[in-house]
Amino acid sequence: MLFSRHSGVGSVLAVVFVACGPGATPRVGDAFPRDENAPLLSAVRESLRDSVVIEPWSAGSDQLQTVQLNTEQAVAFAENKAVVGVVGHSGSRDALLGAAVYNVRGVPQVVPNATSRLVAAAGPWTFTLVPNDSVEGKFITDFAVDSLHARRVNVLYVGDEYGVGLRDGIRTGLRQRGIEIADAAVVPALPCASPENLAVYRGIAVASIRRSRPEVVVLVSSTPGSWCLADIVHGEDPDIWVLGADGIGSTEKVPAEFGHVVPERLRGVTFWTPGTDSLNQAFVELLRRHLQRDPTAGEALQYDAFMVLAAAVRSVGNDRRAIRSWLASLGISRPPFAGVTGPIAFDAPRTGILRMIAPQPSTP
Repeated sequence: MLFSRHSGVGSVLAVVFVACGPGATPRVGDAFPRDENAPLLSAVRESLRDSVVIEPWSAGSDQLQTVQLNTEQAVAFAENKAVVGVVGHSGSRDALLGAAVYNVRGVPQVVPNATSRLVAAAGPWTFTLVPNDSVEGKFITDFAVDSLHARRVNVLYVGDEYGVGLRDGIRTGLRQRGIEIADAAVVPALPCASPENLAVYRGIAVASIRRSRPEVVVLVSSTPGSWCLADIVHGEDPDIWVLGADGIGSTEKVPAEFGHVVPERLRGVTFWTPGTDSLNQAFVELLRRHLQRDPTAGEALQYDAFMVLAAAVRSVGNDRRAIRSWLASLGISRPPFAGVTGPIAFDAPRTGILRMIAPQPSTP
């Protein structure tokens, strides 16, 4: 239930939890390598009011050791008996590495924003909040064909579980419409800020465009990489429609440094935009206070992941198996959980949260 301690954000978002039995206060692992005092965590803690404690990432931050760090962190959470569930990890590959541990060790894992279908199929202890790459790929291709009337579609994608999965989802969606991908090219999973990396991005993107002369180019990369590619594509041909997967859709405005981007010819997938209901209004107010800006879709999903795990603890206590069963029952024997991003249930993909948005031009 919701508890009003005082007027304002806390009165809408704060949750009262029943006692979880003897022992330490249950903890939820935060499988994102970030500062323990990050503003998002501060907002989550304000809503939880110490009824569930956040156990922060502790395995280090060397991104060149992603495999080792994600596995080590998952083992650390699994061996901490006070940790009753985990939020994360941060992307499809990272989430899969964690899932391999959690499904063997019996730890509920709620994944906010990984789209790989392999994550959803990782095992009964892993729960995903966003539709998988097959669903998102079909959503993108339906928009390209039905709204843009495209017949020639290119895909520029990173060569990891996220990028390959969405490429395949787009290919399947197009084939269902009697269309083949015009061209597909792997792009680096590297920052494009340096002249050397930018030259690699440019060479791949321009060659793909000149090979196939697409009407639509779909970008499946990190947010910075997607903006870099959009700038290159429109620099080569400003009439091409650029559709970003959830990388571009997570940004409201075109970054000022990408001056070739044509906003009128760009759309991006997102999983959340602020609603007008009281829960969304309170969430936005809370996050603005902590972040000093509007929250992103990714932050809304992370917030919901913490909240649904906390609600499980409120309902069934601090037993991991009982929490897993409670999560699995949402939408089946229990009603969906009312999240900021919409009703949360794990009996079917959350197709209703997919949106195609038009980022706004940067402010001069």
